[in-house]
Amino acid sequence: MTEQLDKMETINEIVKEAKNLNKLNLQILLTKLRVKKIQKKGVKPASNPVKGIEPPTMEEIDLWKHQSRKPYENR
Repeated sequence: MTEQLDKMETINEIVKEAKNLNKLNLQILLTKLRVKKIQKKGVKPASNPVKGIEPPTMEEIDLWKHQSRKPYENR
C-alpha cells in the first residue's frame, strides 16, 4: 500500500513540475521519457523470418531496388 502511495506522490510531484514548463520543454521531457521507456523495454524485430531461410544481404536488397526502378523492357 505504501508503495502505491509513494508512486502517486511521485506522479503528483512530476505533474506539478510539468505544469510549470512551457510547451517546448514539456515536449522535450515527454520525448526523453518515451526514449527511456523504449530503451528499457527494447525493440521487437520488424519481421518474423522463417526458420532455416537466410535473410537477404544488403547487396541483394540494393540490387532488387535498383532493378525495380528500371523500365520493364530493360530488365
